[in-house]
Order: sequence, then C-alpha cells, then structure tokens
Amino acid sequence: MPPSFSITVEEHVSFPSLRGGDKFHDEMQKMIPGVKQALEDCSEGRIADLDEGHVSFQFLSHVPGTSNHHPGGCRSANDEMAEAIKKYPTRLGGLADLPMVHPEEAAAELERAVNELGFFGALINNHLSDMTHYDDERFWPVFEMAERLDVPIYIHPSPAPGNVIQQRFGGNYSPLAAQALSSFSWGWHENVGLHILKLYAAGLFDRFPSLKIIVGHMGELLPIMLDRVQSANVLREKNKLRGFGEVWDKNIWVTSSGVFSVRTLEMLLKVTRKDRVMYSVDTPFSKNAEGWRYLEELAESSSLSREELDMFAYGNARKLFKLDFELKKFA
Repeated sequence: MPPSFSITVEEHVSFPSLRGGDKFHDEMQKMIPGVKQALEDCSEGRIADLDEGHVSFQFLSHVPGTSNHHPGGCRSANDEMAEAIKKYPTRLGGLADLPMVHPEEAAAELERAVNELGFFGALINNHLSDMTHYDDERFWPVFEMAERLDVPIYIHPSPAPGNVIQQRFGGNYSPLAAQALSSFSWGWHENVGLHILKLYAAGLFDRFPSLKIIVGHMGELLPIMLDRVQSANVLREKNKLRGFGEVWDKNIWVTSSGVFSVRTLEMLLKVTRKDRVMYSVDTPFSKNAEGWRYLEELAESSSLSREELDMFAYGNARKLFKLDFELKKFA
C-alpha cells in the first residue's frame, strides 16, 4: 500500500521578477508543452495538480539559472513567492533564490527570507555563469548564515555556457544531443557531484560542521563513487577532521527529483542513511501523477519496508524542515 502522505522538495516556479533572459530554460519551456503555464501557476491549478499526484506539501523554488547577478530580482521574486504561499500555507512552502555573485547580499537575503518571509532554506544555482563553484571562501557567508539559521541549502544544476557545451559535449551528433549531454543526461549531475567534493576538499564542512546541504537526482552521481572518493586521502589535506563518508552521513541529504527508478533508489540506500533520502518530483519538468505512480511501484515491488517508504515519501522531509502542522492525507 502506498504512503498516505507525501512531501516534494525540488519543485519549480517562475515569478515575474526573474522571468525570461535564460536561454536554456526559455527554450525548454517552448519545447515541453504546458511547462511555461505550470511554472507560472501558483494558484488553483497547482493545488489541483498536487491533489492529482497525492502531494501533501510542496516546496517551491525559482527556476535555476536566472538569478545570480540580480539581488533586486531575487528579493522581489522571493516576495512574490511569499505572497503566493500565503494563500495555501499548509500546501506550499518556500526555498529562497539567492544572488550568489554577491555573497554578502545573498547571505542577507537568506536571513530575510527565513526570518521575515517564513521560508525553509534556499535553492541555489550550482555555479556562476562562468562555471565558478563556491569553494572559494568569499562565498562562505551564505553557508555560515544557513548553519546559523539551521536551514538547508539545496544545490541545483545550472546550464553550462555555450562554449562549454561545444568544447566538452559537442561531437558527431546533433546540437540537441550535445545540449542533453551537457544537462539532464549527464553534465548537470557530474558537475554538482564535483562541486560537493570541492566544497569538502576546501574544508567547508569542517568550518561549518552542522551545515545541511541537499542535492537532487538520486545523489548527482556521488553514491556510485562514494567508496572510491573515501579512498582518495589527498582530499583530506585541508579537511583533516572527517572523511567524506562522515560528511555524506551527517551533512548531505538527497532527493529523487525526477528519477523514478526502483533500482536506483535501492542502490542509493545501500550507501546512504535512510533518514537522508527524500522524495521529489521536479515539477513541472516531471509530473506529480508520474511521481505518485512511482510511489505505488515502490510500495508494490521494492525492498523498502513500510516504515522506510514513509520516511522516503514524507517523514525525512518533515523532520529536516521541521514541519509541525497536520499534512493533507490521501487515503
């Protein structure tokens, strides 16, 4: 029997203050029927879609890739999100967008979004427009603020610039295939995984030992490499307190976000604590109804116990985000 509740964590939305100007997502919205309308709907249509997919509570996040350079746009879009959430406070929650080009302003906006808007953390782009990651300490005020507020930071894949797509992913196939290889078929996931390892090697998790980081897509390729990474002792030259496996167990949470695979989840759970893995759909690029069918499949054919399935579907997210109200139940 599938769970009576579910919480989804990586679910996207688009508000006017950060709308347009990102070529990749603009093209994707044109290619996938209904995506643009779904991203812009934070009202009855979104709630109806939650009900169809048996989603009790959904965390909203802005479409990645649009905000790094725009402190004012981030602030306004977060305000727009907060206004939308006010209509459905027991069904929708917010993850802030942050202008990571300006780390001090990003940290201040995270504090404002949590303390004034009631947001539960932030979802940030995996890199700046030039592919810069956040291992440089100039970015660390954001992580320091997250630890102080005791909220998680979700690091989400971001589109690569055109020259990187051409150099690294172009080949004897169509430009569309190269675009796919650079993004959802491979490149996004390896790059987020690399980013987490760079943060670890730089000593971020020793500086902020209680920091909470979320990654999606069943772990962004890290689970399959976990034992290999732990054997690479050179990564501990600066980070001498804990091995990467300890950081993985304590500081990292993982969502399924659009990967509806029984065997992939079971592989992930072989190397990841069961209280660190959370269900997500990746709406509207994946559908809530598809996610519900996945939960039904897990209940019918996976090796997860009922307790483990409930932890995955809603329990772990409820604990991480400290949701203390009654969730909508689906019989």
